[in-house]
This record gives sequence, C-alpha cells and structure tokens, in this order.
Amino acid sequence: MKPAALWFFRLASLFFGGVFVYAGVLKLRDPLLFQKDIESFDLMGDPWTAILAVSLPWMELLAGVAVITGLLRNGGLLLLNLSLLTFFAAIGSAWYRGLNIECGCFGGDAVTPSYVELFIRDGLLLALGLVLLWKETRAARTTAFL
Repeated sequence: MKPAALWFFRLASLFFGGVFVYAGVLKLRDPLLFQKDIESFDLMGDPWTAILAVSLPWMELLAGVAVITGLLRNGGLLLLNLSLLTFFAAIGSAWYRGLNIECGCFGGDAVTPSYVELFIRDGLLLALGLVLLWKETRAARTTAFL
C-alpha cells in the first residue's frame, strides 16, 4: 500500500474509533440520562433499557479502542458498523412513528439534531466504517496467502 493511502487509513481509523470512544465516555458519565434517551425511542421497556444504557457505552468504548489500536480491529469495525445499522433502524422507526426523540448519541446532547441530520451523520460514519472494514478484510485475505 502506498504511504499516502496508509496514512489515510490510519487517520480514518483514528477518527472513526475516536468518535465512538468519545460517545461511549460521554454516555458513561450519566447512564441514567442515557437510559431516558433510549426510552424516548419507545422500542423496549425495563429492564432492557437499563441493560442497554449500561452496556452500549462500554461496547462503543472498547470497539473504538480496538479500531484505533489495531488490536482486534476487524471485530471492532464489525460491531460498530452493526450498531450504526441498528441506530438507523431505531431512528427510522421513531421518525415513522412521529416520536420526539432524544438521540443520546453523545451523552445527552443539549440539542437533538433533526432526523435528516441524524441520518446524514450516521450515514457518513457508516460509509467510513464500511470502507475501513472492507480494507481490513481485504488486507487479511491478501496476507493469509503469503
């Protein structure tokens, strides 16, 4: 791989993983607020909202660190891309049902973006995550046969 491409993928991994580390840390600061944000989607009840409010930030934090460090990067990328797809489904469901949600994406944001802004932001993150996963999977297949 050319040095410029290598640097791009390193910076992209740092950015992508860093977004989730940041989001996870913010959610861990106030899990009760994050639980209320989850409840605003009206998709599940107790105890599931509480379990998700405690576990999701840790998954984001650990998977983000995996993407940044390269240790279990494929697993981290897979988890984060699947979570983005799940967020898409939850946001789409809330939008379809006309709910006024609190995103909770970054630990109780002061202002919740519009549905369109959420889809654009998460879509761009998903596109980056899929490119990184494709690159990592392709690199693993290439080196497996050397």
